[in-house]
Amino acid sequence: MGKKPNVFEAFCEVPLEKRQLPLQALYDYQKFYMELVKKYRQEIEFINGLHTAHTSEVTKFYYEDLPAIEQKLKGLSITEEVREEWVRSLHSHVSASFEMSQKFIDTLTTKKIEEFDADIKAKIDEITKAQNGGAVTW
Repeated sequence: MGKKPNVFEAFCEVPLEKRQLPLQALYDYQKFYMELVKKYRQEIEFINGLHTAHTSEVTKFYYEDLPAIEQKLKGLSITEEVREEWVRSLHSHVSASFEMSQKFIDTLTTKKIEEFDADIKAKIDEITKAQNGGAVTW
């Protein structure tokens, strides 16, 4: 049984001269990328700080705060059933809060990545247009 033909093959061919970007185009792209990193430096640091703080807060709650709360509750004159229900409820509400915070951070991160990608695509279009005498080929 022979190899099945690829029906999309005709649309995938890119001439060799289009695949080999001049060194200057690669340099321009890399230079622009570094400028973008510099431009978004504060946002990158801010988002990194959010991730770090969130991770630290979650870790502290589950490994320090929650065990301390459980220990303190054991010393009070409440039934074990009430104590366990209260701890389950606290755990559930705090977990939901952490999840909301993580979704916010993820949304912000995604938005910034999309902005970064849009800037990169615009620059690639500009470089490609210059290399192709004004025609953008995507």
